[in-house]
Amino acid sequence: MRAVQVLGNEQIMVLDRPDPEATDGLVTIKIETSAICGSERRGYFGEGVPEGNGGHEAAGTIVDADAPTQWQTGDRVTLHSAAPCGHCRHCWVGNWVLCESRERRGTRGNHSQYVATDPARCLPLPDDISFEIGSLIGDAFGTPFRAIQKVGVTVLDRVLIMGQGPVGLAATMICKFFNAQVVVADVNEYRLEQARACGADETLNPNSDDVQAVAPHVAFDCTGNSVAQTACLDAAQVGGRVALIGVTGNGPSINTLEHFTKKELTVYGTWYSTPVDHLDLIEIIRRGLSAERIITHRFDIEDAPEAFSKFFAGEAAKVILTPW
Repeated sequence: MRAVQVLGNEQIMVLDRPDPEATDGLVTIKIETSAICGSERRGYFGEGVPEGNGGHEAAGTIVDADAPTQWQTGDRVTLHSAAPCGHCRHCWVGNWVLCESRERRGTRGNHSQYVATDPARCLPLPDDISFEIGSLIGDAFGTPFRAIQKVGVTVLDRVLIMGQGPVGLAATMICKFFNAQVVVADVNEYRLEQARACGADETLNPNSDDVQAVAPHVAFDCTGNSVAQTACLDAAQVGGRVALIGVTGNGPSINTLEHFTKKELTVYGTWYSTPVDHLDLIEIIRRGLSAERIITHRFDIEDAPEAFSKFFAGEAAKVILTPW
């Protein structure tokens, strides 16, 4: 099979690897679409990912199974980023990504034609939902959706979203679907243009515009950048709610007196999504959320070097790899 190898230092190779086998209770999946995620930045710019790639947003078709499971050959599935152990309290309530086991299997490597993985990671993809959208449900849309659900965004809220990469754009679309007023901020004009196309009511560049003047009821940081995280805490109204979604930074500069005591902010941490979020998002997409709007580029797997370069240069929103 053809698979992406991340070498680090902005180098990507596409090479032949043996087809994975459905052994040890695993299932083999033919990957139809795999999306590049911003969390793959470290491997792309750093030392790379040993023997593979960090792809974790994918959808495909079951082609083989080691033992009888609930899945049949030909079933369409999306792949959750974590496999549940099934024994800890987090798995019991569906928060698989918080699983206490260190032996979870098959969380990476989906930029390839096939992948062998734990069948517990597979979530059903209905026939009326495309593979492209299926690859976005768990992370690109699932991550902000879970945060939006926690915070409780409504039509009465003015929302500030820092960062308009794929997760930020998805947050913009979901908040607008809930009829909130949405103001977004980013230093990349291309991404601000994408935000306007995705329904943002107002776009700001923090280098030249006053983000604090927004005074939002709800603020989301989708960058992981400590400056943007602090801006959310500073800008939020008294009694406001803040969700920190980005995972690449070192954390905000917190003034406990000003942010928490005097303003009585409620701050939420959130990471990835749950199987219930998967089902809820499918219903919202059926009701009219046009998730495919955040996809700006599609590449064959052989063009993965160009795909990664464009994505991490900030010249694309969501980038989809098609292995076939």
